[in-house]
Amino acid sequence: MFSLEGRGKAGLRTLRTAWFALGFAIACGMMQLIPAFQSPDEIVHLLRADMVAHGQPLLKGQEPGVQDRTGGWVDIHFFQFSQWMQKIVGPHRDTSLSPTWLMSEATRFDWMDDEVFVNAAATGYYAPFIYLPHALGLKLSRELDLSMGHSYQLTRMLVTLLVFGLVFWAWQIGRPSLLVQALVLMPMALFQIISPTIDGLCFALALLVLSLFLQQWQEGKATRWQAFAFYGAIFLLVTSRTNLIPIVLLPMVLLLRHRSWQRLAATATLLAASAGWTLYGMIHTQDGRVVRALSTGQIIGAYLREPVEFLRLVGRTIADPFQGHLIVSSFVGNLGWADAPIPRFALATIGCGLLLAALLTVAATRYQKADLAIRATLVLAALGSAMLAFFALAVTWNPYPVRVIEGLQGRYFIIPAMLLAAALGPVRLAPVESPPLPVHRAFVLLYAMFCLGVLATTLQGRYGMGAAVFDF
Repeated sequence: MFSLEGRGKAGLRTLRTAWFALGFAIACGMMQLIPAFQSPDEIVHLLRADMVAHGQPLLKGQEPGVQDRTGGWVDIHFFQFSQWMQKIVGPHRDTSLSPTWLMSEATRFDWMDDEVFVNAAATGYYAPFIYLPHALGLKLSRELDLSMGHSYQLTRMLVTLLVFGLVFWAWQIGRPSLLVQALVLMPMALFQIISPTIDGLCFALALLVLSLFLQQWQEGKATRWQAFAFYGAIFLLVTSRTNLIPIVLLPMVLLLRHRSWQRLAATATLLAASAGWTLYGMIHTQDGRVVRALSTGQIIGAYLREPVEFLRLVGRTIADPFQGHLIVSSFVGNLGWADAPIPRFALATIGCGLLLAALLTVAATRYQKADLAIRATLVLAALGSAMLAFFALAVTWNPYPVRVIEGLQGRYFIIPAMLLAAALGPVRLAPVESPPLPVHRAFVLLYAMFCLGVLATTLQGRYGMGAAVFDF
């Protein structure tokens, strides 16, 4: 019996490995349809990663001794590469420039080994650790003396490979609910996963946290590596996506359920480190992109004194025809810099797919009173993270007072949606060798094929990159 079970688990692990290898191969193919720096905020994220690769983990001033921490030093050619690609971004892009030609030209330029100071204040709230995979790719590219175009491609592949590895690890611990899978397969989520920003990493880290949380809730224990990954992943999420601070509820309720001195020390360390970086980022970040009469601290105080008015502001933002539609479309599939929307029929079809996935998830879930606490924790973390996304943009990107909150993108709500989806689904992990329901398997296959098709046709229509651009 034991040997049969072992062979079953080994066979399932081999099958999953094959599926994820196929997925990574498809991801590498999809990458060829996207020119460099076409994901929202990708430019500033990769410039920050190059600062980390240069040994600058924290932002600094341009002159020695200057206290305004606004940016850092990056390679001149890498900065120029990002500026070339920005010319094909947005509604005012230069339509005379071919993305294929720009990427081809990028292979003609090497690292300059001379630096220019670049403002990256938008990343000042983020801890440098989330940029380590990107920095490794850029550092390795420099050591291999690759061109700008090839350096970008290598970095994108390394970051995406790490994302797939984290997802594979999470899947080995426990298969996520059907609704969680449907959220990760949306064109917007897939686009971010194959782009070298921090979003794809955050999606994968959230999946890993959910799997480890459900496992520890059920079993009350974890290996040393699992415990390190659980608390480390939460720290990375909280310090790179401020609205995800409510996710610290997960280790706190685990502490209440499974008390131990080790868990207490780990949770206290996590809370202290997360709070410390958050305060550091708020105090030392000077973002001059938005000129306002009030400081961030003053706006925070104003909304805290009038919480009902803030809730009305959230309601007006969701109900606003432009902002509300932007949030929904960029949640599912407004790709690029919100300048490559998927067709309306595809948006509606994927919306129906998400609804069907939710119904199938609920139908396959056995709800018990004993699971009320874990479901309530996930719901609170989801709602808190969603509300903090509104709050963070209101106090850092918008003046006060304001009629609606501008700058919100639907991708900010993908991880909160994953938390809510986990609360709706099974919270008791099934044995690793148990197969999914046939209807679930069929749904995932058809839904994934549709989303990949929509992603490919939208990217091809927007950028016209055609087949592979690079020859390695």
